[in-house]
Amino acid sequence: MIKYLSWQFILVFVSDFDSEFTSFVSSIVALLCTMIFLHTSVVSTVVVDSIVSSNLVRSPTYGKTFPALHSLEDYDGKKVIAIGSSIMQYSIDGNCIGEGMETDDVSVFNLAVSGANPYTEILQIPALIKAEPELVIIDLGPNGLWEFYESESLDEYIQFRFTINSIAMENDDIGEWTELIRERDKQWIAMTDLERFELTQQYSHRAFENVLLDYSDEHIEYIEHKKYAPKPNQDGWYDYLRTPNFLAPKYELLNDSQAKQLIDENMTKKKYAGVYNPNFNGTLNHLAYEYMLSELTNANIEVLLVAAPHHPYVYPHLDEGQMDGFNHTIDYYTDYYDVSKLNMYWETWDNSMFRDRNHLGHNGREYYCERIAPVIDEIIQAE
Repeated sequence: MIKYLSWQFILVFVSDFDSEFTSFVSSIVALLCTMIFLHTSVVSTVVVDSIVSSNLVRSPTYGKTFPALHSLEDYDGKKVIAIGSSIMQYSIDGNCIGEGMETDDVSVFNLAVSGANPYTEILQIPALIKAEPELVIIDLGPNGLWEFYESESLDEYIQFRFTINSIAMENDDIGEWTELIRERDKQWIAMTDLERFELTQQYSHRAFENVLLDYSDEHIEYIEHKKYAPKPNQDGWYDYLRTPNFLAPKYELLNDSQAKQLIDENMTKKKYAGVYNPNFNGTLNHLAYEYMLSELTNANIEVLLVAAPHHPYVYPHLDEGQMDGFNHTIDYYTDYYDVSKLNMYWETWDNSMFRDRNHLGHNGREYYCERIAPVIDEIIQAE
């Protein structure tokens, strides 16, 4: 009996010890998980802030997409958000457009990015919908309608954009766009917090250096650290999203014959590139446009497709029918998805309105404001 009780006591003791030890280990694991989560969260925030505001990457605009959309969820007032390539980026002056509109309490935000194509921009659509804009302006020109699926020409840019966007994304920003991602690009998409943390590593060291430099700039008299743009939710952040930093004048500094010579030399080869040979349908970029338009219209968000003109000296280099794929696509999407369009591609604007072959300068942006402001008014007032 005593022997039985002894073994029973030992079993109870061991059982209690196992229970306490298991509880202790579970607590340690939970603490470590919390610390890892907090660490990854802090590192991601530091890296995102640095990408958006410093020279950590070639231009802060490359990293602003998700910080902008997340902050715009809390923005008071009606929102119009423009997305697309550098053609859109250097056309939209949100402050200028807002001043020219009749509708009150509307802000136009320019989230277009240099080098962007429809495929690189699909990642932002779930976050864009959560921001609840009244209208989304989408850049749709011939430069976004060529096929590069098998090509490696854009791989480096796609890796760069997917990586820095993944760093700033949240888990609920993942959407059905994942079905369009090429197999070789999936490694640059973070689907979990841990994968996101791993992608930050290439930027984290310099990002923390920028934190120290920012601190030194604020507290040490003789140290200056250049800031390229505001950090998310700092003073000036929303103004920066309305009117980003534009390119310095270029063709505006040349006489007419000099500008013509540069365009003629450039278009000799450029006319054969994909950006001037748009497809009718079926490309990865077309599929990306169709995903965007389907998701936005299903969310009852108004869409305006916009095509800006190129420099007048470009058009003599184009063959008859060369742009038929573009003409077909913008008309087809307008009708099929029941969205609005402002197709200015075939208009002849004065030479003084262009910074280069396909980007507007200061004068061009002012005229663009005059053209698009009443269109936005009409769409918003009709809601």
